[in-house]
Amino acid sequence: MSELKELSWEIQETVEPPPFEVLERRGNRRRHRRQALTGAGVVGVVALAVAAAVLPLGNVTGTEKPPAAAPIPVDQAAEKLVHDKKSGAFAVAFGTPTRWASVWSSPAPGYKYNCAAVLSRDGVRTTAPVRQTGYVVVRDGDEVMAVSMPTSMKGTDPTWSQSLLVRLTDQGRIEKKLRWARPTTEFGDSDVLIASGTLRALDPETGILREVKIPGIDNAGQPFRDSTGRWWVVAARNSGVANIYWTDDHGKTWGHSVISPGRMGGWLGVSPNGNTLVVVPGMKPGQPVGQVPLRLSTDRGAHWTTVATRDAPYLQSPVAFDNGTGLALYQGKKRALLRPGAGKPLTPPTDLGQLETVGDFVYGMQYNGNNVITSTNHGKTWNYFVPR
Repeated sequence: MSELKELSWEIQETVEPPPFEVLERRGNRRRHRRQALTGAGVVGVVALAVAAAVLPLGNVTGTEKPPAAAPIPVDQAAEKLVHDKKSGAFAVAFGTPTRWASVWSSPAPGYKYNCAAVLSRDGVRTTAPVRQTGYVVVRDGDEVMAVSMPTSMKGTDPTWSQSLLVRLTDQGRIEKKLRWARPTTEFGDSDVLIASGTLRALDPETGILREVKIPGIDNAGQPFRDSTGRWWVVAARNSGVANIYWTDDHGKTWGHSVISPGRMGGWLGVSPNGNTLVVVPGMKPGQPVGQVPLRLSTDRGAHWTTVATRDAPYLQSPVAFDNGTGLALYQGKKRALLRPGAGKPLTPPTDLGQLETVGDFVYGMQYNGNNVITSTNHGKTWNYFVPR
C-alpha cells in the first residue's frame, strides 16, 4: 500500500516535494502501518448502507434537514475491500464533524491497488465503487465528496471513462461521471479547486473537470475557500520562491504575498473567515537542514509575527481559527503541538500524522493505523475512530 500512501502525500504537497528526511521518516511509518494492518482483525461487511455513526465528536453542526430515508443499494465489492484485513485507510476529509469521506486501498495482482471510498452524512452511509485509479476526498462547503480522477488531464486519456464523483446530499446518493474540458484561467463560483498534480476546478453539478492555470505560475496547491468566497493557494514557478496567492473573482485576477523571503514552498493554514493565517515556510535553496519559522497573521496577511522556530522539515500542518489563533504540528525529537496566538505548546498524540480543520474541529489520520484522530477543543483532548 506504500505507493498509494505516497500518492496521497504527493496530492497534499504539490508545491514542494518533501525533503529526504521526511520521506525516510514517512517510509518508516508506512512500514509500521503495514505491520499493524497485517495483525488487524476482519470486520464483518455491513448488511445495510444506511447505518448510524456513533462518534464522540461533540455538537453537530451543518445539518439542514434529515437525510433521505430511502435505502441505498450496497456495493458488495466496495464493502469487501473496505472491511478486508489487508486494506488500509490513507485519507479522510470532513465537511462537518458528522459529514466525512475516507479512502481505502487494498493490494491487487500485478503490484496494483484497488481503492474504494466511504461517505457518511449525518448517520447515512454509502461507498464509492472500486477503482484502480484511486480516489481523493474533497470538501465542498459543509459537504464532502469522493472523486476518482483520470491519471492525466489529457482529454484522450482512457481513464476518463472510469472517473467519477460520489456525493451524499439531503436528496440521497449521487454518482456522476467526470467530463473533460479545456484548461482555463477562470472558473465558476460553484467550482471546487483540487490540487492533484495540477490545480483543477471541478463542478459538482455537471461533473466537468478542468485544469486551472494561474498566469506566470507553474504549480499550485493547498487550495482553500474562506467564508468570503476568496480562494487561497500556495503557488510558485518550478524554480522560484513560493507565494501565497488568492483570488476574489474566480481567477480573473490574483493577489499574492511572499510566505518568507528567499524560501521555497511552504505550508499555509487559513481560518474559515480568512482573517487568520498560519504559515510554515519551506527551506532556502541549497539549505537542506536548519530551522524554519512559524508565522502568524490576524489581518489577512497584511502583517506577520514569528511566534516560534523549529528544526526543518519536522514543522508542518499549520491550521488557523477565527479567534486569531492556530496550531502547527512539530514531529521532531520533542514532539509538540504549537499554538500560535494561544500560549504554551501541547503534547499531541504520538501517532498523529497531520492536522486538518473544519471550523474549530481538528482532525488527522493516524500514521500507523486506520484511525482518524479528532479534537473539538483545539487539540487539548483527542478521540479515535475508524472511518468505515
